[in-house]
Amino acid sequence: MEKRLGFHYFQDFDHYRMSDLELWVPELASLKTSWLALKAPATVAIPEEFITRLIQAGIQPILHFDFQVNSSVRTEDLRVLLSSYARWGVKHVIFFDRPNTKAAWTDGSWSQGDLVERFLDRYLPFVRLAEQNGLVPVFPPLEPGGDYWDLSFLKKVLQLVRQRRSFDFSANFHMAVSSQTFDHSLDWGKGGPSHWKTPRPYAKVELGEENHIGFNTWQWYSELVNEVLNVTPKFFLFYYGMARLANDKMDTENSFEQMVDIALSLSEDSKQATSLPECVLGCCFWLLSASESDPHGKTSYFDASGNPKAAGIPACKQKIEASSKQKMEYAVSSRLAEWIYPIDHYLLLPSYDWGIPENTLDRIRPIIRDARPTIGFSVIEATNARKVTVWNENGAFSEHDLQLLREAGCIVEEQLVNSIGITV
Repeated sequence: MEKRLGFHYFQDFDHYRMSDLELWVPELASLKTSWLALKAPATVAIPEEFITRLIQAGIQPILHFDFQVNSSVRTEDLRVLLSSYARWGVKHVIFFDRPNTKAAWTDGSWSQGDLVERFLDRYLPFVRLAEQNGLVPVFPPLEPGGDYWDLSFLKKVLQLVRQRRSFDFSANFHMAVSSQTFDHSLDWGKGGPSHWKTPRPYAKVELGEENHIGFNTWQWYSELVNEVLNVTPKFFLFYYGMARLANDKMDTENSFEQMVDIALSLSEDSKQATSLPECVLGCCFWLLSASESDPHGKTSYFDASGNPKAAGIPACKQKIEASSKQKMEYAVSSRLAEWIYPIDHYLLLPSYDWGIPENTLDRIRPIIRDARPTIGFSVIEATNARKVTVWNENGAFSEHDLQLLREAGCIVEEQLVNSIGITV
């Protein structure tokens, strides 16, 4: 089962108590959750016990510092926080939120020139501070479209990074990317710019064409990063299950169960229809839960007391549990096979009184190189193997020998070899 499933946690700082852990860890564990995006304050740390308990439960936090780009927060203000988080086991951090939107900047600063340059000047010091503490900085999500066209914003960032030779930026590049559908199907924009005509910013999509504004935004970003930096980034899909974050609109066309199926690859249908490659590390549903007064409450999958709001959650838990049991049975079966067959692959060679012909050693070298089998000359010893390759040179092994191996349950692969000048 893929370890991709995640959630965005409460969008306040009031739910980092031990009582919250006791409520949410069992729920998250029952859904095989591997990631939890946490809104992180810039002035105080999320309690250590909250962080370490999540990690012990197999849930890796992604800390999101979403203060405005040109706020008064300095890198030095986060030095102790990041050092502590790294010591507690945190791996991933994000600085800023959708910097291609006006809301990400303080009043009056958006219209100033060189916006992307100013963003990068502000962003790179935080990147370096994170890396100094052994943390992985995740590039913040951009708003598809946005007040500054996101493809243009990202391309400019990447070009500046290349010009400045900021190799630390691209060495282990991770990105948080919007997976909002914007009311399109999950196939919308699939294949990226190599499949579709790259749209002009804010232009109407031509008839028969599709753009990047949908579930597959990450594919368009991936091609762009590859083109400019020649690296393939790793992705976290944020706002998973949403149609439009700005309107607090969930995607009702695709059920919670279907989206979990895609994230965890629970069925063959999900693997074929909307398969996600290994570069997609996590799919974080928006939103786990919210306070009663929070306007995001209508887009949460659980109420503040931990009761599921989405109808498919109980069935989804059962499906995940069944899939886990099945995989466990496969693992046990594999270990049982190892116990039944002490030898996995045996290369059975003929034995002559005077030794082994030189040309035989040369001819079996490819088998040794590719399969790395146990090599021997005993039919009885070979019966302990799961598979036996019989090097039957000049009829050295009889049909009776081969039948003995088959009756022992071995998979027999016979190599018939004729060597001139050999006397048997």
